[in-house]
Amino acid sequence: MNLRRMLTLATLGVAALLIAVGSAATEPTASAAPAPKIDLCHKTGNGSFQPISVSANASAAHLAHGDVQQPAQNTTVPGSPGYVFDTRCNAVAWNYVVNAAPDITAQDPASPGNLFVGSGIPAENFGLARNEAAGIELGMMVLYRQGPTVVSTDNYADGVLNFNVASGPQSMANGSQSNNTTRAAWNFTFSVATGLNGATTNLSGHTFQLLYDVDAGPGTSYRTLTLEPGTPGPGLSGYQWRDQAFLFPFIVDDEGNANVTQNSENYAFGFFQAFLGGAYAPPTFAEPGQFDIILQALDGTQIIDRNHIRVNVAP
Repeated sequence: MNLRRMLTLATLGVAALLIAVGSAATEPTASAAPAPKIDLCHKTGNGSFQPISVSANASAAHLAHGDVQQPAQNTTVPGSPGYVFDTRCNAVAWNYVVNAAPDITAQDPASPGNLFVGSGIPAENFGLARNEAAGIELGMMVLYRQGPTVVSTDNYADGVLNFNVASGPQSMANGSQSNNTTRAAWNFTFSVATGLNGATTNLSGHTFQLLYDVDAGPGTSYRTLTLEPGTPGPGLSGYQWRDQAFLFPFIVDDEGNANVTQNSENYAFGFFQAFLGGAYAPPTFAEPGQFDIILQALDGTQIIDRNHIRVNVAP
């Protein structure tokens, strides 16, 4: 092979190599899929929250800063007991009052200073949750059955009001009028008042739920009752509470009127004992217990008022 031919072949080889390299350099490469977006309620500099979407890769830093992952509706605003988020990360608020009388409209005018429910149950020492804008007051009180009310030494600082009571059955030792081994020592009493501050709504204007704990230990297991129209009668509010799992009315004798419904319940009653599995049962009611009870109001799916108490039964 002569020199000229060898040079020609070499030149063609170099050119082919350069073309191959150039083609490889311009070939598009597959890019990594972008990280999914996470919706957050973002905490701003003034402490309010606003909805944002961020890369999942950045979510940890945002959550560490105080943001809250959505859906956040009805979850508690961090550091603000008595506030929950709506669907747009706005805070829905109500006010708490401790050891107070319920609104005058929730007191029986025929028995001044007492509730509509019962025979002389005093309107005192309630924990109250009031949404002034909605005109709703949710009251929860603990008393020794047929005896004195219990004063709470708590303050809703964590959104829960604690009451401390004695264990055992109804007893004159706690100030009750008589001994009764078929009843627990204490009752919890609830009051729902609507139409306050000129609001035109009544009990039918919102959804009201009562959640009661049937785990006698430190955990919680709630039964959920929802208020609905019931059978009217003298002194009755005309409303009843239906269990949402069994679809059966458990409480049918609330007293009050179209704007107020009240009752006083004892953990010896059948709709409590049916789910306690033998714990905290008659005739001794001897086991120490911790029972959480929540009364709440909703506008559609949005919680607009909530009262959460915890009854601590001494060993």
